[in-house]
Amino acid sequence: MIPETLTVVERQILANQFRILSKFGNDLPDFETKIAILENGYTERYYEVFDVDPEEIPIEICEETTQILYMFRRITTAIGTLSEIEKSALDLDKLKFEGFDARRDPHYHYMNFMIDSMNLWPEYDGVYLNSDTTTSLLKYQRMLEYQTFLIDNDEYDMKKENLEHLIDIVVNPRKKSAIKLVI
Repeated sequence: MIPETLTVVERQILANQFRILSKFGNDLPDFETKIAILENGYTERYYEVFDVDPEEIPIEICEETTQILYMFRRITTAIGTLSEIEKSALDLDKLKFEGFDARRDPHYHYMNFMIDSMNLWPEYDGVYLNSDTTTSLLKYQRMLEYQTFLIDNDEYDMKKENLEHLIDIVVNPRKKSAIKLVI
């Protein structure tokens, strides 16, 4: 959260830090503005000094984003083991990862950080992953429930039948689908 007030000492320390940083960068006017805001105590402009997102992304959303990306990696791996005939018999477009809604879903921003800054999901590097809909997350959460069931039952490698069940979960979201374990 951006502070509404700072002590004189905090303002002086931050102003000095911006003076030091101004010696190393090309953003001298930006640093001078921040220094002036701090030295004069322009509280309404503190948001310009604190250019960090005031809201944190909760750990649950970060963990869920990671689990969703792992799930789609497992799905892609499972699809790669199918024959061309098996692939053509399935509606695999239903299992495509479309990303998250950039305007309304914090999963999107964490996903982008992991892909662009941390290089953790190279399979999505350069891929447009803004789904523009909140329903994509709901779909992923239903699919994730099934993946969790599989992993809890020591089913780590998805089979064709697991993919069929995932497609059924996506196609029939309101249907109370029995969770299937393929042995």
